[in-house]
Amino acid sequence: MKLNVYADRMSQPSRAVVFFCKVNGIDYEEIKVHIPKGQHLTPEFEALNLMQKLPAIADGRFKLFESHAIHIYLAYAFPGVADYW
Repeated sequence: MKLNVYADRMSQPSRAVVFFCKVNGIDYEEIKVHIPKGQHLTPEFEALNLMQKLPAIADGRFKLFESHAIHIYLAYAFPGVADYW
């Protein structure tokens, strides 16, 4: 199952997560959530992230938000990510 990354490119933490995935060759699908349109405040997004903040990820049934926690998870969960991350 592919990693879903919920991000708005205007958000620096979102860009950092997307960049991390690209640099490390992680197979992911970016799902654009537009903050100015309030798409992060919908009930559907709240089911993913109770804090309604970006970025967020869903890896199968596992959901995670907060960019630092996402980076740590990606560094350990995906093979081929260099140890220095």
